[in-house]
Amino acid sequence: MKLTAGPKLWDEFGFNEEYEGLGTTVLTYPQEDVVNKPEHYNHGCIEAIVYMKDNMSTEAYQGYLEGCAKKYLHRFRYKDKAKEDLKKAQWYLNKLIEDID
Repeated sequence: MKLTAGPKLWDEFGFNEEYEGLGTTVLTYPQEDVVNKPEHYNHGCIEAIVYMKDNMSTEAYQGYLEGCAKKYLHRFRYKDKAKEDLKKAQWYLNKLIEDID
């Protein structure tokens, strides 16, 4: 079963594929972005990183971000996906920089 929706309904989420000649948009699901939005951190109505920030002091949250970055920097050499782990470290560093600004 294919779900259809108006062409603007799902555009912002990247779920649409327009099929030429059909006059409709078929909902599809994008490939998982394991660095910026891994599926296992996005269940429920709030993203895990938002929950962490909302439930920690500023100092604790910044320490959490720093620790996560250090974790990925430490283990990238020991896994088959070194570049992915480096991008994850960079993601946490970017969040830390955003929080400091």
